[in-house]
Amino acid sequence: MSALPPDAPWRGPLFLVGMPRSGTKLLRDLLNQHPRVGIPRVETEFLPDWHRRWSSFGDLSQLDAFRAFHASVQGSPYFVYMAEDEGGSATADAWHAACRSFDLPGVFEALMRLDAGLADRDDAIWGDKSPGYIRALPLLDDLFPQARLLHIVRDVRDYCLSMNTAWGKHPLRAAQRWVDAVGRAQAVGDLIGARYLELRYEDLLGDPEGALQRVCAFLGIGYLPSMTVLDRSPENLGSAKGATTIQRGNSEKWRTEMDAELREQIERMAGPLLRTFGYDCAYHGPVLRLSRTQMKAFQLADGVALVRADAKRRGWVGALRFRARMFKESGSG
Repeated sequence: MSALPPDAPWRGPLFLVGMPRSGTKLLRDLLNQHPRVGIPRVETEFLPDWHRRWSSFGDLSQLDAFRAFHASVQGSPYFVYMAEDEGGSATADAWHAACRSFDLPGVFEALMRLDAGLADRDDAIWGDKSPGYIRALPLLDDLFPQARLLHIVRDVRDYCLSMNTAWGKHPLRAAQRWVDAVGRAQAVGDLIGARYLELRYEDLLGDPEGALQRVCAFLGIGYLPSMTVLDRSPENLGSAKGATTIQRGNSEKWRTEMDAELREQIERMAGPLLRTFGYDCAYHGPVLRLSRTQMKAFQLADGVALVRADAKRRGWVGALRFRARMFKESGSG
């Protein structure tokens, strides 16, 4: 890849983050409709783990060391999903040849550009969509000081319903994790400043043209009306499964589908943050926080639900191994 002139336009990275089931896949696929944007369809989630272990990989400028590194990471969920769903990731030799540098940022950029089909496209913005990086914004900002961070937020009540429908996760643990992660991300975003943008999922559904115009301005690219037309469905779970159009009515389901007692419990946990983002919230009393013991108990139940869901695809042993590796890399579950 040729060197860029000093006055070249911004070309990434863009990190798209948010809690799972909050529209990250939809937003990624809408952005990928723009000819100047390329984001792989599989989330990486491994950057915190690689950052901790980077020195153990050796001198990756040496092809033999790079091939060994490549072989060692193939069990990562990213590469497993790329093999299963996208026809595979970059080969070791192609990846090595694409690296402008062999530090973590350089190796990561080369992989993302190759797997997004950008290769020698110096004019294109490369990026990554990994919901779990909502908890790693300081690391992303440190590794990629030129990065732009796009955080999509969904009403916690609909988020909890979707997490339960998709994976059987406990809504109260989901709500507490939403409060903690979204609140921290907002605080970090305030420090990052103009390179951080928050977008509500509900605004993307209700006014996709306006929301995408705002995102395109943030990225420094022109909005194209064709961006709102998907070539395939981004969803394989939940009520939007298989949809190739924006599901404008996929919001405020909590008003009709959530038990009143559960709704009040969630609002007691998330009320201040809900109001910060402009969501209606009837509760205005003291804030509730789940105890560490409660969170651990719910986490165990959630883990069992995830393994049970994966077992249909990988068998019980394979599902346990896969989820253990995913938890090790991302620290989420």
